[in-house]
Amino acid sequence: MQTIEGFEFFPLEFDRRGRLTSPAERDRLTTRAAAATDVIYLAHGFRNDASEAHTLYAKFLQTFRAHLQSAAFAPLAARRYVVVGIFWPSKPFREAYGDDEAGTRRLEHPDDVQQRLAARLEQMKRDDATPTQRAKLDKAIALLPKLDGSLKAQDEFVTLVMSLVATKGDDDGDGARAVRTRKGSETLARLSDAPPVAAHGSRAIGDVVGSIAGGVGRFLNLTTWYVMKERSGTVGASGVARAVRELAAAHPHLRTHLVGHSLGGRLMAGCAKALADDPPFHPDSLYLLEAAFSHYGFSADNGKGTRGFFRAVVESGVVKGPFLSTFSAQDTVVGKAYSIMSRLALDSSREIGDEHDEFGGIGRNGPLRTTEVHTQTMRHAGSPYDFKPRLINNLDGSNGFVKDHGDVTNPEITYAFASALMLT
Repeated sequence: MQTIEGFEFFPLEFDRRGRLTSPAERDRLTTRAAAATDVIYLAHGFRNDASEAHTLYAKFLQTFRAHLQSAAFAPLAARRYVVVGIFWPSKPFREAYGDDEAGTRRLEHPDDVQQRLAARLEQMKRDDATPTQRAKLDKAIALLPKLDGSLKAQDEFVTLVMSLVATKGDDDGDGARAVRTRKGSETLARLSDAPPVAAHGSRAIGDVVGSIAGGVGRFLNLTTWYVMKERSGTVGASGVARAVRELAAAHPHLRTHLVGHSLGGRLMAGCAKALADDPPFHPDSLYLLEAAFSHYGFSADNGKGTRGFFRAVVESGVVKGPFLSTFSAQDTVVGKAYSIMSRLALDSSREIGDEHDEFGGIGRNGPLRTTEVHTQTMRHAGSPYDFKPRLINNLDGSNGFVKDHGDVTNPEITYAFASALMLT
């Protein structure tokens, strides 16, 4: 049995289809939870390996444990916790699209660029593709030498790579529908350093030579975003929701707390949405940390007659106790990810990534077009919060408490969490 900061810790691993791959750990959790009062589920977002996720969990629990030493949180210190670390097969999302992205180093030899892009596609074949999709990616790799100067090759390349992305998530405010309905050559041009597409929709051969590789690298990065977005939802709605229900059925006395960072926030939103299904199970709290999904995700209407993908979480009132969500103008990862979607929408009139951007993210701007929101600035540890029931308590960390996308383990973050647990 593992412990972190004195908390019994149980790593539950899920594959990309949401299937639990660590049943022995689940069984140990079920046994040990009999003597616990609370279970905390933690979900990571973008990461390279399991050690990064483990570090995130350890830092979060370290500052949370420190709060339990305070007299104000003595009732929490008297409780007994089990902590579940969710491990799911995610990948890093590159914030910068310059030197660290395949195909964007303008001084590289073209053969080296193609090799880097081919290696990226080979990795996607290995980690993310079905046998049918692997065959399509092989065709995409074969097209790499033909992309410069061939709009037809570019169109086919984008279609082949997009076979990795399921169509069922196209309504989730991420621009995937625009990619599917637009010529691939236009998509690559919007993401590259090439001149914009002319009004008649075509471009001279010379305009794309030497400039399309950056767009290909960015497109592959965006495709990874779409695949990880879909995967996080699958793991949350299928695997984690099932694990939550099973543990609650074995130990109905347990208070259940869901915490998710970045795409782990999307995972936990998906979990909560699934828990609202009949028969509903009501977690005691939900905490989204710089969540990576549309800022219209909880809205009744995004302004175009479309409900937010996670609207049911709000309408059902599935979260029994405090529902918290952090956002920060300093979260450039969420901001840049969604700004790329605006470029795909061919909309250059908007402020990229901010609250005016159709494709803005909740971790950057908070939940928008959503009436069930109570917004307040994040507080110093020790300053009381006024959390409202049946509302999303929207915490603005732009005052320096959330300095970047990964700044979600500091004492102010876990102080808000402890304050929420006091109400459960």
